[in-house]
Amino acid sequence: MSVIKEVKAELRHFMKTCLEKVSAEETKQQSEAVCRKVTDSKWFQDSKRISIYVSTTGEIQTDSIIDTALKMGKEVFIPQVRFVFNLRIKLEFQFTKGSTAMEMVRLPDQKSFYSLPSTLWGIRQPDPSWTWESYHISGPLDLILAPGVAFTPDGLRCGHGKGYYDRFFSTHSSNFPLKSPLRIGLALRQQIIKNIPVSETDIQLDDVIYEGEKIVTDGFMEISK
Repeated sequence: MSVIKEVKAELRHFMKTCLEKVSAEETKQQSEAVCRKVTDSKWFQDSKRISIYVSTTGEIQTDSIIDTALKMGKEVFIPQVRFVFNLRIKLEFQFTKGSTAMEMVRLPDQKSFYSLPSTLWGIRQPDPSWTWESYHISGPLDLILAPGVAFTPDGLRCGHGKGYYDRFFSTHSSNFPLKSPLRIGLALRQQIIKNIPVSETDIQLDDVIYEGEKIVTDGFMEISK
């Protein structure tokens, strides 16, 4: 394992401990503040085609952003694993252990959103039998709202280690080299740290939205030395 991978593994463990201390009420309060910042922003108002992650525990809750975007008539795309071969060499179309490919598919309406089943890690996504359109069929995205384990204020991001979003960013660039969507991370205050080690495959975000200005979780780089 490389040094960067080792440090990132330590960071994920550190952040898991930090986030376990964040109450549901505080997560709700921070989520409301972040979601207001997002939906009030000019870049959100101007975006017509938006990719939004469907939130689970330990991250900014995005249901209200999805609701608002649908009510505004925006095209909303959410993550779904495109395919993966499991140990039985069977095609899968949901988040499973060992899966590597993620697609963004169009969410038809609010009723469909609230019908999403939960899959691995408590992530809600379309059932494999639902044939929802992939974003690339109809064109590039204007905005991508991304989750993560930790972020720096200037847009460095540490994900869960599966590489879903970095590969998705790269694939979008390959599919639509002349149209680069705005890439925004959504974070709890406790997910903001001063520095994150990166490799050549890590793609920096354009901005990170969180409540307040203070960097709360600043002890990781000290304990990891």
